[in-house]
Amino acid sequence: MLYQEVNNEEIMDLDEILGNFGLGSYQLTVCGLMGLVLMYSNISPLSYAITASDLKYRCEIQQCDSNNTSYNPDWLRIAVPFKDPDSYNEPYKCVKYNYNLPPSELGKLNNTCLPKFFDTNSHQKCDKWVFDDTERTIVNDFNIMCDDNKWKLSMVGTINSIGQFIGIPLSGFISDKYGRKFILITGSVSSAILGTIRSFTNDYYSFLFFEFFDSIVSSGVYAATFVLGLELVSPKSRVTVSTLMGCFYPMGAVFMGLAAYMILDWRIILRVLYLPGTLILGYIWYVPESMRWLQTQNRIEEMADVLSKIAKSNGKTLPSNLGPVKDALIVNAQINKMPEDTKLSCSKLMKEIFSSKEIFLRLINCSFCWITITLVYYGLSLTSVEFNGNKYLNFMLVNAVEVPAFLTSWYFMERFSRRNTQAFTFIFSGIGCILVNLIPSHFSLLKLLSFLGSKYAITMAFNTMYVFTAEMFPTELRMSLFGITSMFGRLGSMIAPQMSLLASYFGQYVPILLFGIISFIAGALSFLFPETKDQKLPDTVKQAEFVGEVYKDSSTG
Repeated sequence: MLYQEVNNEEIMDLDEILGNFGLGSYQLTVCGLMGLVLMYSNISPLSYAITASDLKYRCEIQQCDSNNTSYNPDWLRIAVPFKDPDSYNEPYKCVKYNYNLPPSELGKLNNTCLPKFFDTNSHQKCDKWVFDDTERTIVNDFNIMCDDNKWKLSMVGTINSIGQFIGIPLSGFISDKYGRKFILITGSVSSAILGTIRSFTNDYYSFLFFEFFDSIVSSGVYAATFVLGLELVSPKSRVTVSTLMGCFYPMGAVFMGLAAYMILDWRIILRVLYLPGTLILGYIWYVPESMRWLQTQNRIEEMADVLSKIAKSNGKTLPSNLGPVKDALIVNAQINKMPEDTKLSCSKLMKEIFSSKEIFLRLINCSFCWITITLVYYGLSLTSVEFNGNKYLNFMLVNAVEVPAFLTSWYFMERFSRRNTQAFTFIFSGIGCILVNLIPSHFSLLKLLSFLGSKYAITMAFNTMYVFTAEMFPTELRMSLFGITSMFGRLGSMIAPQMSLLASYFGQYVPILLFGIISFIAGALSFLFPETKDQKLPDTVKQAEFVGEVYKDSSTG
């Protein structure tokens, strides 16, 4: 029994205690609630794909639109130039042919919409538009039309990523000081309030202001929630729980796409998506604080209360006197507490990195792969709303495909080498992107399948990279180097929203082609990583330099 071991003066750590308790209804319920928060946490990073998505519109032709206003009438080609001479669906959005009505025709108002009055050799800009449907985004609400204003739409996504760049380290500091539960609740509820306020803004810069602060307060919710759920179960259950919890995250984007498809008004969409986040305030009374954080704060009484709930739900009984257990946890917390003089300073970190050529080159390679992953991952999600077909259905599909990708990534990592899994998922994502450009437009279903296959592969690469990065660096530098690589990864998410701007100037095929090329490069570079599967985690820089070689030799010798 657990408490006999404690009384026999064996120091029990938290993982051993949870291992004895097993996995019960209380833990599953809390992890389910964590999954709902993870689902909600995906709204803030991606909502701009809906609210700032471009629309189909064309110039209003006063002489022709007076009787019947529709987006693509039969007469449109005589008045507006088209992007593709063979297409009847893509007129230029902001230019029209010059109109010249002879004085002799002024009184004949019914005959003003005739080809002879439009000069197809000269164009002019327009200041009034006709939209394809009744959909509302910030494009028509804030008059962000034409290529001259395209940067304003892409800037929304970049501002969101900058907010995350600021918010992630800030939330990490707050989480260490005030707890994971504090970040989970305050971040979610604050995001709900800011997102709802954003739906009432009346100008572009106010919208941008609340977008920025929403991304700051919500950026730490995912990590805090995920850690809180994992620390509630034993190491044996963590793979299962993390996989199931992770499946909730893309479902938040799927729900967002469904809401956008049904509502078609960005203001109402934001209220429908964000207002339920205020209910997370109720987690105060049911969801426990992270037990490991409580242990580091020596709040053992609160930690024991959580253990009591877990034990009760698992059919275990705790003795009325929890003193021995608490004493063991206190001793364990003191043993694991890092002395101040052993903490890694910034200067010492840099010295350790530059002193090892292998670690330094590995860090550069890993950072490039992180940039590639975030650029392609977010780039494909955002490009989906500009893909042929219903943009909201595409958005739902490209996010729903992450669920099987998340599940299969664990299977491939267990069955195959980490290095090959990482390299080939990059390569397959690149192949999918390039095929999107090579497949003729009339094979729309095949193009969509290639697009989804690319997102499937890059999601697998994303999940593999989390594990691979942690395994290839030494314990003494692991968290610091993981933080550096993921920080560089944010550069990719900042660049991704600008891909639509690139497409407007150079063609829609250019971003997808760029995603394919950079994925191929990252796949080739991944073969330079050491193999880490079934290897002992390196503790020192010297061990990390030979990871995949020394341990392999020792196991075969």
